[in-house]
Amino acid sequence: MGHKVTFSGSFMQSFTSIGPMLDVAALFSAIAVYSGAYLGIVMLISFVAALTTIYVIWKLSKHFQSNGGYYLFAGKTLGKRTGIATSFIYAAYAILVIPNIALFVSFFILSLIHLGSVVASLLSYAIPIAFLLVLFGIVYQGLGRSIKYTIVAGGIEMAFVLVLDFLFLKNASSFSFSLLPTTMNGAYSVFSGVVFGILAFAGMESPLYLSEDTKKKGSTVPRALFYSYLVTGVVLVISAFSLMAFLGNTGILAYSSDPFYVNNSIRASFGVVSYALFAVLAIMSSMNLCVSYSNAVLNEIRRMAKDGILSRLDVRNDRLIYSFIAIEGVIILVTNYFLGNFVGFVMIAAIVSFSYMFIQVIGGLSLMRLSYASKQAWSLSIALLSTLILAVTMAFSFIADTSQGNPARISIVIFLAVLLISTVISIVGSSRARSWYSGIEMTNALEAKDTAE
Repeated sequence: MGHKVTFSGSFMQSFTSIGPMLDVAALFSAIAVYSGAYLGIVMLISFVAALTTIYVIWKLSKHFQSNGGYYLFAGKTLGKRTGIATSFIYAAYAILVIPNIALFVSFFILSLIHLGSVVASLLSYAIPIAFLLVLFGIVYQGLGRSIKYTIVAGGIEMAFVLVLDFLFLKNASSFSFSLLPTTMNGAYSVFSGVVFGILAFAGMESPLYLSEDTKKKGSTVPRALFYSYLVTGVVLVISAFSLMAFLGNTGILAYSSDPFYVNNSIRASFGVVSYALFAVLAIMSSMNLCVSYSNAVLNEIRRMAKDGILSRLDVRNDRLIYSFIAIEGVIILVTNYFLGNFVGFVMIAAIVSFSYMFIQVIGGLSLMRLSYASKQAWSLSIALLSTLILAVTMAFSFIADTSQGNPARISIVIFLAVLLISTVISIVGSSRARSWYSGIEMTNALEAKDTAE
């Protein structure tokens, strides 16, 4: 495949995997439900808290680089069996991201137009499948061309978010913000929002899975990760406070109970053209995110085959992409049939969230083990802090999602099933399929001389 990804491609791979425009259009509404008037401070706290996570990714990326990403980290520091389990967990997590976003796009588009129940029902299947086919058309062109798409589309996304922030500030209703909670209920609502705020940065690690296809991999990937985190975090914090200024205190309360209040406010304040651009860019952000995740998971699966974890898998480009798209299509159709696009989106989002946090915990433990062995106290402390923040967030999310009547309960069951299956494969495989297990060798690209550098 060759080295094709430059710093701009690696940066945009991370930026679009986070999906800032999608966060403004969708995730902010989830934060508003829990945190209301504290939306701005929630994003600021989340930005600072995510620094520990990006430090872990940045530090590990300087030591290990492979398209296997986190499973290489785990395999090299925590043992081969942990690495094998992690490889399957990440693959399941990344594969679920695409149906999750496709179902959201379907729900988002259908919420913008008013159709009869029969037509809407048909479109609830047609829209996500059409979205998937467009994704297939982009990814099928190969990594080089899809990265070019990511750079251009990511630049458009970034520019529109900044223009939107300018419009919000220009038409601000109030600059009086609730910064710090004064009651325990207020503090609880801020923490609840931070749970979602940290997840706004999910996906920032995806350049790891393009490491072997990146020029000057030893320096490009760490720099891209850091600058993507910095730029995205600043943009999201500015967007959160700009949105609060635009809506004002009364508008924020309305937003807390109606996730489409922002859409309607944009239409009322800026006109139909701005409203249409907002919708189009939200959908583009969704596509950008899915292209980036698709490249990441396809590269990881190819690396799993090369490392011997999926030793019998045919990873020729055409067959792998066809199989990948077919699996995604089946997940979309089955989920939509049994749950509908909105509930399906919510439930898959919960599985993705738990998986993301678990993968980051694995990263934190990997850096802790590496730092302890090399006696790097500072790195060990940051890795420990990151792991604790993520573990507390996961525990809080579990408690929230197991509450009576919460449809996300089944998400926990599915997530735990993925963990169990992945663990069983690694344990049973190491004891019962010894030729397979002994043939697995997780390769760190930095161990070989990179002539391109």
